[in-house]
Amino acid sequence: MGRTRGACPRSSDSDLARNMTPFPRAGAPLTLFLALLTLTACATKPPTQTGFLANQAGMEKVSGTVRAQIERQRDPDALRGVQKLVLLPAKLQEGGDIPDTITPESRALVLGELDRQLCFRLSRRFDLVTSEDPSAARVQAVITRLQETNAAASAASAAVSRLLPGGSVRLPVGRGGLSIEARLDTSDGRQAAAMAWSRGAGVVMDQGSLSEVGDAHRFTSNFAEDFAEFLVEPGTPKRALPPKDPCEKFGERLDLGRMAAGRVIGLHVPRPSKPNEQDN
Repeated sequence: MGRTRGACPRSSDSDLARNMTPFPRAGAPLTLFLALLTLTACATKPPTQTGFLANQAGMEKVSGTVRAQIERQRDPDALRGVQKLVLLPAKLQEGGDIPDTITPESRALVLGELDRQLCFRLSRRFDLVTSEDPSAARVQAVITRLQETNAAASAASAAVSRLLPGGSVRLPVGRGGLSIEARLDTSDGRQAAAMAWSRGAGVVMDQGSLSEVGDAHRFTSNFAEDFAEFLVEPGTPKRALPPKDPCEKFGERLDLGRMAAGRVIGLHVPRPSKPNEQDN
C-alpha cells in the first residue's frame, strides 16, 4: 500500500451555501464569482509514493508550477543514449487511491487516453518500436489516484461561466483530479528517469465535464507533455513524424469535432479510448 502526503481541504455543499447566500438578484453573477474566491482554491493533492518508482525519496520537487505538483529525477548520461522506446500500456497501480464508485468503463477511458497522449508526445521525441526490440528503453505509467468529477456541479459551473467574463469557472465542489507515476528504464533495466505528477481541477480556467472522470481524462495530455519534455534536454526540437504514424491506432491527433463541441457547451467531451468505439 502506498502513501499520500498531505491533502487539500475540501469545501462542502454547506460551505458553498454559506458563502453564496444571500446576494442581490441583480448582482448575482458577480456575487457568485466573489463567493467562489472566498472558498479554498486548493484542488491539487501532492504526488503519490506507491513504491512503483525507485529511490523516490531522492526526487526533486519542481518549483514554480501553477496547477500541477511534480516530483522528478533523471540520469542525463543514461538518457542521452536513448533513441528508441517501447511504450508499455498504462495501468492502475495496485493499492492506488481509486474510488470504488468509478466504473470499469470510466477507468478504461482514462487509461486509454493516457496511452494515446503518451504515444502522441513521445513519438515526437523518440522512435517508438515494438516490445520485441531488446535495445529499446521502456516507458511505463501507472495511475495512482483518480478523483471523481461531479456532473451536476460541472453543468452548474458551465451555466455560471456563461454569465461571467474571462473564461470558465468551477464551483468548489465536485472537481476531479489525477495522479500518475511514470518511469523510463534503459534496455538493461536501470531507471533513467522518473516522475510523480498530480493535478486537480481548479476554481478558474478548468472546464468541467459530464463524465465522472472528465477532469482526469483531460489532464492526461498535460502529464504526457510534461513527461515527454522532461526526457530530453531543454530546447531539443521535436522530431518530424515518420510517413507511417506510430500512433495511428489511436485515431487522429487532433479531434477537432470534440474540441468544438466542448467549446460550444462549455464542458470537456472525453474521446473514446479506441477510435472505433461509439459514445455512450
